[in-house]
Amino acid sequence: MALLDEIAEKKRALDAARPLPQEVVHGIADRFELDLTVAAAGLEEVPVKPADVKAILERGSILRHRAVEEQRFVLNHRAALELMARLSFDPAGAVTERTVAAFHSVLHRGIEDEAGKYRNGPPKDDPAETAPDPAKLRVSMSALSTWMRKSDAGPDTAFEAHHKLSAIRPFHTGNRATALLLCNLILNRAGYPPVVVLAEDRGLYLDLVERAWAVGDKTPFRDLMMRFLSQSLDFCLQAAGKGEPDEPVSLP
Repeated sequence: MALLDEIAEKKRALDAARPLPQEVVHGIADRFELDLTVAAAGLEEVPVKPADVKAILERGSILRHRAVEEQRFVLNHRAALELMARLSFDPAGAVTERTVAAFHSVLHRGIEDEAGKYRNGPPKDDPAETAPDPAKLRVSMSALSTWMRKSDAGPDTAFEAHHKLSAIRPFHTGNRATALLLCNLILNRAGYPPVVVLAEDRGLYLDLVERAWAVGDKTPFRDLMMRFLSQSLDFCLQAAGKGEPDEPVSLP
């Protein structure tokens, strides 16, 4: 069975299992919060260990004798996920350029002064300066906003939105984490779980993201994201007692 067909079948099974018991829902949410935050920290090269991410999230505040900025990123990412959850339950509201800016603003609140604002120069993760000219950002983001307004929520829209935002790279820092938040919001609106970039897949993911916008070959990136989505569906089905007893999605 093709991966797309497998995903459709898993989605039908998950829909049939709903509504899930509250304790299952909370367990799934807690697991994704941890895994997604660890993934975001890794993608943005925030030097915080997974065990510390777990401790910070459990405490819900800054730990003593640890770097404050790194911990703030963890707590900000939790707030960004909470924003994503609220927007997921508001299907009447459009996903737009303002949504992207809101994610970045929350993610970098108290970390950088330019949180939520477009860059004036090359992004930090683009030493070769191949990113689009800052003068073209507002036009590019407006075009992305228009496209998202006209597109139905679903995996293909989510992954294409991720690709388009990654190609624009509108912010000085945080483009990778913001692109994933946008992608996962669109997936959530369509009733899918979020995708998680596991540590062992990080290098491949970054290579395929770059390949998609550098040479226009988006198929490998889409295939990888579909695999991530299939893994997330497996985890949800296992948590609901409807899946095979494989190892759940997890980050080291």
